[in-house]
Amino acid sequence: MKKRIIPLLLVLALLLSFTACGGSKETEDPNLLKIGDYEALYTGCEIVQDLDGEDAVVMHFDFTNNGEEAQSFEWAFYYTVTQGDQELDYALVLVDEENYTFADDEMLTDVEPGQSLEVCMSYKLKDLTTDVVVAVTDLFESESDSVTVDLSAAK
Repeated sequence: MKKRIIPLLLVLALLLSFTACGGSKETEDPNLLKIGDYEALYTGCEIVQDLDGEDAVVMHFDFTNNGEEAQSFEWAFYYTVTQGDQELDYALVLVDEENYTFADDEMLTDVEPGQSLEVCMSYKLKDLTTDVVVAVTDLFESESDSVTVDLSAAK
C-alpha cells in the first residue's frame, strides 16, 4: 500500500506545481497591454472623421515605461490593428487645425523611465459595430498581448 501512495503523492505534487506556474491573463486587467518593460492601458476610444472624411477610431492609451532608458510607444511595441479578419489602415485625424496637431502625435514622444504619457492610435474603420483588436508583440515575437476595443462604448 505504501508503494502506491508515494507515487500518487509525487504525481499530485507535480500537478500542483504546474498549476501554480501557469500564468493566466484572465486575472489581469483585460485593458492592459504588457510587453517586457512597457505597458499601455487602454482607456477608451472615440469615433471621428479622418482627413479623408472616412470613419476612424481614435484609441487612447496610458503608456508607461518601466525600462531603464527613454522609449516611445511607437518603438516599444510592434502592433497590428484589426477589425474582424481585416487589418485596418492608419488614419490621419487632425485635432488642432491652427497648430496642425494630429491625434497620434504623442506616439513618437520618448517617455523617461518610470514615467507615463497618454498616447492615441488612429485607424480607419471598416464598419461601426465590429470590435477592433490591437495586438502587440516584442521585436522577436516572443511575447504578445492584445486588447479588444468595443466600438459600442465609444464616446
